[in-house]
Amino acid sequence: MRIAYGGHPGAFGELACLGRFPDAEPVGYRDFRAACDALIAGTCDRAVIPFENSIAGAVPGVEQLLASLPVTRLDVHPQPVVFHCLAVPGTRLEEVEVVASHPMALAECTRFLAQIGARAEEAGDTAGAASEVAEARQFTRAALASTRAAQLYNLDVLAADVQDTDDNVTYFAVLRRD
Repeated sequence: MRIAYGGHPGAFGELACLGRFPDAEPVGYRDFRAACDALIAGTCDRAVIPFENSIAGAVPGVEQLLASLPVTRLDVHPQPVVFHCLAVPGTRLEEVEVVASHPMALAECTRFLAQIGARAEEAGDTAGAASEVAEARQFTRAALASTRAAQLYNLDVLAADVQDTDDNVTYFAVLRRD
């Protein structure tokens, strides 16, 4: 079974796919619309799309997107979300000037961002931000992403569990095509 999600490998969408369908093959797409398009086209058997977070609220545009497509919500998968501040090896937290991540992730980690005084930069997804930080190889840049993203992109964890609350959960719609 192939499960579509929006984002790069290591994104929380991939973790939700594996959490809900442990034996399936997660397939990442550039955004939520592209993941739904893959489902509708039959390239994937299901899609897992985030629609709400316990800290930041509704994911902008997702409910409208899902209502406009020939898909049915089969289930809701609650995915625990733990963010880490990731950077290239050798980076010290006090060197970080810019922290990149998905806008929802930035909204879920406001206290940490205020504490370190770094500028927030929006990215398409959390793992995509981690990938870009790894490619840039700059000590002034970091990303908010998962442990899996740190492993995949060979990044160090500068600060762990940086979300505003310990019980941070994102709710993913499990979709099938109509």
